[in-house]
Amino acid sequence: RPRWPSRITPRLVSRLRQYVLVICENYRTVPYHDVEHAYHVFLSANKLLDLLLREGGRRRAGPTFGIKSDPLAQLAFLFSALVHDVDHRGISNRQLVLESDDLAILYNDQSVAEQRSLAVAFAVWMMPEYGVLRGVLFDEDAALEEKKKDDDRNRNREEHFKFRKLVIDLVLVTDIASPERTQIVKSKWKEAFGEVILTANLNQRKGTKRGGGSGGGGGGNDGDRDQDRNREMETDKRNERERNQGPIERRRGHGGEAPANNTRERRRHR
Repeated sequence: RPRWPSRITPRLVSRLRQYVLVICENYRTVPYHDVEHAYHVFLSANKLLDLLLREGGRRRAGPTFGIKSDPLAQLAFLFSALVHDVDHRGISNRQLVLESDDLAILYNDQSVAEQRSLAVAFAVWMMPEYGVLRGVLFDEDAALEEKKKDDDRNRNREEHFKFRKLVIDLVLVTDIASPERTQIVKSKWKEAFGEVILTANLNQRKGTKRGGGSGGGGGGNDGDRDQDRNREMETDKRNERERNQGPIERRRGHGGEAPANNTRERRRHR
């Protein structure tokens, strides 16, 4: 049985448009986090997704880390861009916490503005009038039928749960003032693009050295550049290992037990 409707009905388009309008209306008139900002972010997200999924032409196809084959992740990405700052007060999380604002109390001082935007977005999303949208995306109506099999029912719940989790993670990660979330972003970014960034940095250094040298000089040989690149990669790996080690393992890694071993060796020779 096909999961998607045979055609997009006018009623479906009307409900989708209504949801977008309601979200836009809930953006406040503040200096930065207003509906115009949401519009810019959504267009940028759509363009990034288009570049990521595009094939052919001059652009060489690259890894998409599972996004290309996951339409639910694509939807969550764009949905998050639309709702990420809805009902933002125009005040930083830190200031809301310092002033003991009602939202800071409600969300326990944790990513206050982002938590509020998520609450508003999903409160609207779960309204009865948007059941047709949820039905198309997650087959919600069919899942409620008694004749529906348990595995299908569970699958639909899991898809909606996955969608919510993706949106929550994407919006919360926009809280750049949170050191924990910033570190998660850095580690994920490095895991996905570390090799590309490292190569670009090395190329930039080579260009700087070449530009600062004498007119007749070259830019160094490939062997030296490879060695520099390998040394930097090894340093990054070593630092990552040390961050994941406990204090005891870190002391051992730096030779903390070496003096005791050397003393026993000298006693044995005596």
